[in-house]
Amino acid sequence: MKALVIVGHGSHLNGDSSRPVYEHAERIRRKGAFDEVVECFWKEEPSMRHVFDLVESDEVYVVPAFISEGYFTQQVIPRELGLERPVTERRGKTIYYAGPLGTFERMADVILERVDDLMRGKERRKGRTALVLLGHGTDLNQKSSSVIYLNAGRIRERGAYDRVEVAFLDQEPEVGRVVSTVEAENVILIPVFVAEGWHTRETIPADLELTGEVTHRPDRTIFYGEPVGTHPSMADLIVARAREMESEGTIAGVS
Repeated sequence: MKALVIVGHGSHLNGDSSRPVYEHAERIRRKGAFDEVVECFWKEEPSMRHVFDLVESDEVYVVPAFISEGYFTQQVIPRELGLERPVTERRGKTIYYAGPLGTFERMADVILERVDDLMRGKERRKGRTALVLLGHGTDLNQKSSSVIYLNAGRIRERGAYDRVEVAFLDQEPEVGRVVSTVEAENVILIPVFVAEGWHTRETIPADLELTGEVTHRPDRTIFYGEPVGTHPSMADLIVARAREMESEGTIAGVS
């Protein structure tokens, strides 16, 4: 038997934080991609520390529902789950630990699907169109922002937009300045976040003076999308991330 464990951050204050994990897990269950699909969290129940008690399968694929490589994916999750390396033998189980979702090459496809959903049926101004990928960012961990640059580069190579830019909440380049100065008449702003929350619903619209999905300014129109992590296609991305580890383990002779 094979199990998929999806690890989310969770929150005691924001119920929307864990919702995408549960929704993606249910989509994966309906498809029958694994014998078991189990959710666990850092800040909610069920806890990471006890998740393997809920799993019967002897092959377990752990996928962190995080965008960036960093403190949680490199330290917290391995520590809480007792993982020593990408493939760990523990209590009769072979556990495969995948990387975060944002670094996976297919993340760019999900971002573009989110853009398509946002722009369907909406009229653009005549002129240039810029796609702006918005990350949280932090000056404490460079890897937090590197995944945003990575996906911007992948999308830029496809040539679908006149400009593909990055912006952040807590580091430079700051989102307000990017949205106001990018050389385009149409600006598509996509939060590369896992879930809806205070920033996506409150601070970003307030700080940028957005009026909804579409905001008209004298010199540009701003289209504001939902977080990438809530898109239904993330379920397929999670499965693909797990299958990647399955292939690597087979090549290495583990399974």
